[in-house]
Amino acid sequence: MAEHEEQAVGSPPLGIGERLERLPMTWWAYKMLTLCSLAWLVEAFDIGLVGVILPTVRGLWELSAAQVSQLAVASTIGIIIGVVPSGVLADRIGRKRVLIGGMTVSTLLTLACAFAPSIGWLVALRFLAGLGMGAMFPLPYSMMSELLSSRWRGRATGIMDSLLSAGYFISPLLGALIIPNMSIDIGWRVLFVLGGVPLLYVFVLARYLPESPRWYEVKGRYDEAERVMRAIESEVERQSGRPLPPVGEITPVTVSKERVPVSTLWQLQYRKRTIMCWLALGCTFFMFYAIQVFMPTVVVEMGFTLTSAFVITAIIVGASIPGKFLEAWLVETWGRKPVIISFTLIAVVCALLFGFLQTATSVLIVGVIMSFFGIGANPAVKVYVAENYPTRVRGTGVGATEAVGRLIAGVIAPAYFPFLLLGSGVVAAYSFVGVMGLVGVLAVAVLGTETKGRTLEEISR
Repeated sequence: MAEHEEQAVGSPPLGIGERLERLPMTWWAYKMLTLCSLAWLVEAFDIGLVGVILPTVRGLWELSAAQVSQLAVASTIGIIIGVVPSGVLADRIGRKRVLIGGMTVSTLLTLACAFAPSIGWLVALRFLAGLGMGAMFPLPYSMMSELLSSRWRGRATGIMDSLLSAGYFISPLLGALIIPNMSIDIGWRVLFVLGGVPLLYVFVLARYLPESPRWYEVKGRYDEAERVMRAIESEVERQSGRPLPPVGEITPVTVSKERVPVSTLWQLQYRKRTIMCWLALGCTFFMFYAIQVFMPTVVVEMGFTLTSAFVITAIIVGASIPGKFLEAWLVETWGRKPVIISFTLIAVVCALLFGFLQTATSVLIVGVIMSFFGIGANPAVKVYVAENYPTRVRGTGVGATEAVGRLIAGVIAPAYFPFLLLGSGVVAAYSFVGVMGLVGVLAVAVLGTETKGRTLEEISR
């Protein structure tokens, strides 16, 4: 136990974790799920815009491979820089405030991208928007992990992540509808204007999304924790139409009021899980970046038209939605580790085959399977990461994992990918994707422990 922690004294244990654990699934839980899912949908549409506008902007401004790489990774670099301080702030000042601030920054700067006069401005604005996205990546699933019981949190993350894929699917779909039907310098700008509209959703989150009562409790803010928890219990009881089950034995929560440094993640009790989380997220998530960001360019490189590339990409990305629904069911019946390992291995085989394909039909079939399982595994990885850290350090732990993981998956690997693609071809590029996936599988298989069906407090102990 860290030296700066102290046991709560002078107040009876509130048992927030035990009280949340006994709640049935009602409209309140679905409301929380909807609020957090739509926050992810906004972000997904924004991230998906880069891959859609890349072929157009590449031709419009005659971009080199280096400039293509810069644009592809600019927002991810911003996310990496922003996500760690966002995680630390979430542990210090609360999850809700950081999420709302991040969404405000990212949507405003996405709107500003529509008016970029050159590649330099566009790269800079994407980077700045990424700083705001740093708060939006980890907090929705971290909050859902803290608000729902162990019976539902894995399934909820899978459903939420399906909305994330819907956002990625909408981006190329709108690209296919808008870009070919407008002048070359207007269509991609219209997409960024649409990406700024969700700024209005900030007010919805501010009104209806509660702060995590688990966070209030671990910070020793008992009155606020009790107020939020009683409001939740009252709403759930009213919706279920029957009294809530008794709480049972309450385990007192260790209070941590001081700032949690990032170095905490390398203390003995967290070191192995930190290494596992960083490798798992970094290596398995590159499958997503290879599909979402580069698939339109890869399909064009394979000889298909730009419109065909958008349609093929939309179908391939859309296949991840049912994949995540399957994951949402299996992750609570089968477990986190089996889902991550099996889904990723299937996607690895598809990645190794992808470069050898010649026809549109074969590209679609293998691409759909790769997306179904490769991106379909993402929510299992996310909830697994959130579960591996206790409440007092969850924001910091998840933020650091997102930063390092996306440095690997969204910057280092994608920066190398265009040179591999343009220099050695699709076979070499997607073999690289497959090898990355294998490293992630090994990290989970060797270093990970199963968390299915265990409360966050139990996992923390």
